[in-house]
Amino acid sequence: MKNKKKIEINPKNIEIYEKYLRSCYIKSRDTIDTTYKVYKSNMHQFLEYLRDLENNRYIISDSTIKNFYDIWERYANECIQKGNNNRTINNKRTAISTFYDWCEKRDIIKYNPFRKIDTLKITSNDLRRESYFLTQKQIWEINYHMEKDTKNFDIQDRILFNLFLDSVGRISAIHSLKISQLKIEENIFENVREKEGYIVSIIFFNETKELIKKWFEIRKEKNIESDFLFLTYYKDEYKQMTKETIRNRVKKMGKIIGIKSFYPHSIRKTIINIISSIGNISDGAILANHKDSKVTSEYYIKHQKQNDIKNRLIDLRIKAGL
Repeated sequence: MKNKKKIEINPKNIEIYEKYLRSCYIKSRDTIDTTYKVYKSNMHQFLEYLRDLENNRYIISDSTIKNFYDIWERYANECIQKGNNNRTINNKRTAISTFYDWCEKRDIIKYNPFRKIDTLKITSNDLRRESYFLTQKQIWEINYHMEKDTKNFDIQDRILFNLFLDSVGRISAIHSLKISQLKIEENIFENVREKEGYIVSIIFFNETKELIKKWFEIRKEKNIESDFLFLTYYKDEYKQMTKETIRNRVKKMGKIIGIKSFYPHSIRKTIINIISSIGNISDGAILANHKDSKVTSEYYIKHQKQNDIKNRLIDLRIKAGL
């Protein structure tokens, strides 16, 4: 029995969305590889939903706009079933609503249907993933295990982990790194576009440099030609590694030390916490490229247990002669 051919996303949906992206490129070149890349991913998921569960309907048809309230509620419920929190669903909403804004301005549709749909309320649970702050021993253990277990971890895994540690870079920056941005003898990637279009430098140290050099040797042996640093072999060619693939690789690293929900942001938080503990909050904020140290303090510093606070106060009182 032959497998049924999978139905493609409605080509009219692809066409109108590509037209929207071209317009965005003209208007906002600085964020086309960051913000709009995320928007495109979220929109693609919605178009897949329309294909699979809404009869592949045209996203801007009169019928779709008229019935959009119900369509969106069904999609939001589908997202909840997959484990998405309210913040994630609101991010998807923004991506799709921005597209409808564009359509309305060009008189392609009469109105943006999201005008009648409220955003979901964000709670503290939606804002925070469970935080993991690695110890120095755990950092060593992950590196040691990946070096020895070459069957399950490759050179790119080791570079990813150590580059996240060295640079405290966000996944958006690490994912987009290019060899043309690299000054290897200076241990730096220059002019890297990060969150909200900010240009940052990604630094690394000598251990990571040696891993990058080793990766270059492997690429040369395999005649791999690509400007992107991190690659995936897919359908007989090397392509830029996706953020999702990077997240999955990091998640597998977490399992080495028994953490099932380990993310690139966990590595970022770990090193910011360590630097802030040794130095101060301002050091951590500078390292993290935070405009306000309050962000560093609230989301990136491991909160002390009451007993630790009490012992610290006792120590300070003794030193003060109280």
